[in-house]
Amino acid sequence: MPPVGIVSVLSQLARDTRLRLYAIDENNYGGPTDFTGMPDHDFLQQRQPSKIAMFYGGMSNSIPRMFSIAKKYKKFGAVTIAGGSHVDALPEEALHSGIDIIVHNEGEETVKKLANIILDDAGNVAGDYRDRLREVRGISFLHRGKHIFTGPCAPIKDLDSIEDTDLTLIRFLQKRWTAIPINKGRGCNFRCEFCVVNKQYGAYKACSIEKTMRQVTKYSDMGYTAFFFTDDYFAQNAAETIELCKRIGDYKRTFRKKIDLIVQVRSEVADNDELIQAMKYAGVTTMAIGYESPIDEELKAMKKGVTVKLLIERSRKLAESFYLHGMFIFGYPKPMGIESAAMTLRQRAKEYARFFRKAKLDTVQVVNAVPLPGSELRARLEKEGRVFPKEMTGWDKYDGLFLCYDPTPEGLDPYELQNLPKILMKKRYMGNFLNSTLNYGHWIEWAYSFSIGFPINFSAFYARRFARNILEKGRKNKFELELSSGKDLFYHPLLNTWGDMKRRMRNLVVKTYAGTLIRDWTKEYKKSNYSLRLNEFFMKRHEKPIE
Repeated sequence: MPPVGIVSVLSQLARDTRLRLYAIDENNYGGPTDFTGMPDHDFLQQRQPSKIAMFYGGMSNSIPRMFSIAKKYKKFGAVTIAGGSHVDALPEEALHSGIDIIVHNEGEETVKKLANIILDDAGNVAGDYRDRLREVRGISFLHRGKHIFTGPCAPIKDLDSIEDTDLTLIRFLQKRWTAIPINKGRGCNFRCEFCVVNKQYGAYKACSIEKTMRQVTKYSDMGYTAFFFTDDYFAQNAAETIELCKRIGDYKRTFRKKIDLIVQVRSEVADNDELIQAMKYAGVTTMAIGYESPIDEELKAMKKGVTVKLLIERSRKLAESFYLHGMFIFGYPKPMGIESAAMTLRQRAKEYARFFRKAKLDTVQVVNAVPLPGSELRARLEKEGRVFPKEMTGWDKYDGLFLCYDPTPEGLDPYELQNLPKILMKKRYMGNFLNSTLNYGHWIEWAYSFSIGFPINFSAFYARRFARNILEKGRKNKFELELSSGKDLFYHPLLNTWGDMKRRMRNLVVKTYAGTLIRDWTKEYKKSNYSLRLNEFFMKRHEKPIE
C-alpha cells in the first residue's frame, strides 16, 4: 500500500499553479534505478528538477535512508521538508542531517503556508524565504546553527476543509496496489505507553462520511476492491462507524461492487453487536487487533485497560465473523521498582502460543518492544538508563526485530528476549525444525487439503454449522435478515461452511508466504551480527558476557 499521510499533505498543493507535483514510493517503484537497484534520484532530478522535496519521517527504521536522500536533494538545491512522528520528536537530529524544515504534528495547512513563503510568483525559490520562516507556526529550522521552533500550530478542527488525498500523484509504480489506504480520522482517545499517536494528534477526530465515501467510490471505480482503513482504531466513534458501514454496504449492493475492507480495531468492538453486523454488511473481512500481550501485568504496564480473560472472550466472538490478525509485543519492559510475579521468558512464550489458540487468531505478528522517539515508553526507559546508545543500535534496528533496550535490570537474558519473538513466529508459520524440513513450504498440508482432506473438513465444518444454525435460529437482527432473506435452514450452514473452507485455504496461503518472509528475516538478522554486538555491549558493561 502507498503511504497515505505524506500524499495527503502533498495533495494540499495540487491547486498551486506554480508547482508540478509527483511522489515516489521506494517500496513500489518501477522507474529508472541506480547501480544499487534503488531509484535513480539524479536522473529524476535532471528530468524534472525539484525545488521543494518533501519526506515522510514517521517510521524510525527508515530514517537513515530518508536522511541519505534528503542530503542528495539538498545538494541539488531543493528545499527539503520532513514531517512525521520521528522527526517531530527529534527535530534537531533531522535538521543536521539534510532537512531544512521540520513540520510538526499535522502538515496539511502548514505546507500551504510554507509554499507561499518559499516560492515567488514565478515558482522559483525566494532568496529571502528563510527570513520569513518565523511567520509559520508549527515548524522547526536552523538559524545560524541554532534550533528555532516557531511554537505549536492550531490543530485542524475540520478534516473536511482539506483536499482529498490523491494517490495518483505517486509515479513510477512497479505494480498495482494490493489495497487502497483510506484515512477517515486521526488521533486516538487511548494512551498506550508505547504509542505516539495520541501525543502527535491528540483526541480522535474524523472527516464526514461523504468525504470518506468519495475515496471509496473513486478507487472502486478505478477497479480496486481491497481497502485498508489506516485509523488506529476504526471504531473510535461507534455511531459514525455504523453509519459509514451502512453507506458502504448500500453502495456495494446498489452498484454491484466487490469491496473488501481491512480495519484496525480494539477488542472492544466485540461488545457492540450492531457495530459487528454493520461491518459485516460493509464487507469488513479482516480485523487487525493490537492484543499486545497475553499477560495481565504486561497489559497493565502498557496502559491497555483490558484483561487477558476479556481479550479471549471478545476475540472468540469476533473470530466467528472476521479474519483476525493479532499484533503482539513480547517481553514488554515493566517499570522498575514494581514487584510482579516471577515468570521466565520461556513461560511467557508458552502463554503466547496458548493465547493464539484460545483467541482463534488467523495470523499473528510478534515483535520486541520498540522505544519509539516521542513515546512514553522511551521516556521511561531513558530515565531508567535502559535505552541502548545510538552507536550500538541505529534507527534501522527500530523495526521490532531487534532488541533496542537493556532488559537485564529485570533479570532477563537479552539474547533470549531478542530471539524468542522470532522463534514464536517460526513455530507459528513454519513449525518445528523437523516439520519445516520435511514439510518444506507446507506441501503435505497442500496435498492433504486438495485430496482426502477436502471432504473430511467440509463434512466436519458443515455438521458444526448446521447444529449452530438450529440453536441460533430466530435471533437475527435486521442486517442479518437483509443478508439471509429467503434462505432456509440448510442453505446457511452450507454457505458458512464454504466460508470456513475459504478461511482454511486462505490461512494456508498466508502461512506458506509468511514462512518465506520469516526465512528472509532470519537470514538478514544473522547477517547483521547483532548477537555479537549485544555480547560486546554487555561485556563492556558487566566486564563479562551474559550467559
